Amino acid sequence: MVPTYKSDGVPKATIARMGMYLRCLTYLEQQGTVTISSRELADMTGVTGEQVRRDLSSFGRFGKRGSGYDAKRLKTEIETIFGRGAERWTCCIVGVGSLGTALLASRTIQKWGFKYVAAFDTDPDKVGTRVEHVPVYPLSDLKTIVRREGIAIGAITTPGPSARGIARMLWEAGIRGILNFSPQSIKAPEKIPVLSVDLSQEFLKLSFYIQSAEQRAREEQAEIIAASHAD
Repeated sequence: MVPTYKSDGVPKATIARMGMYLRCLTYLEQQGTVTISSRELADMTGVTGEQVRRDLSSFGRFGKRGSGYDAKRLKTEIETIFGRGAERWTCCIVGVGSLGTALLASRTIQKWGFKYVAAFDTDPDKVGTRVEHVPVYPLSDLKTIVRREGIAIGAITTPGPSARGIARMLWEAGIRGILNFSPQSIKAPEKIPVLSVDLSQEFLKLSFYIQSAEQRAREEQAEIIAASHAD
């Protein structure tokens, strides 16, 4: 029997960091690492050792303080938290533009157990074709295909104005979760988790962090110059 973990009350930031830990542990497994400490895992992910221990304790106890973690076992446990091994997730893409095509081509997503079985679009030149071996259906067939294939996750990569209508079609068809790449916010029934990903916002945040880092560097340089003149 595959163990399960309670997720009630776990902050979204903790879930995001657990994903980072899993990525690092996957790399360490490939390097043959046997054990890893919370401080080492923290150094790899840019957080503190205390934060690592607090995040892991949200789901139970994974090791003994002072002796580190069994890297392979910890990786397996975190995979279980994310459902890997317990379920293979069937997915669909709505909107086969440049972003939708890139997602269909992603080998990384497939590696973690997410399998695209259908794509949908309104462009007659795309309907009836295959993208990365995934069939493209007309949007009008969405409910039928989602139910027939038992699709669990729907990714929306269409322009903003149509996103809410598509989201409604997805949850009415029985979808279990939505990944929204459109700029339009989506409200779904409480039982349907929706994660919105706005790549432009990520670039804006990166721009802010770059400017902040450069400003700190200039200030530090000014302090060094001022100190040298004072001497």
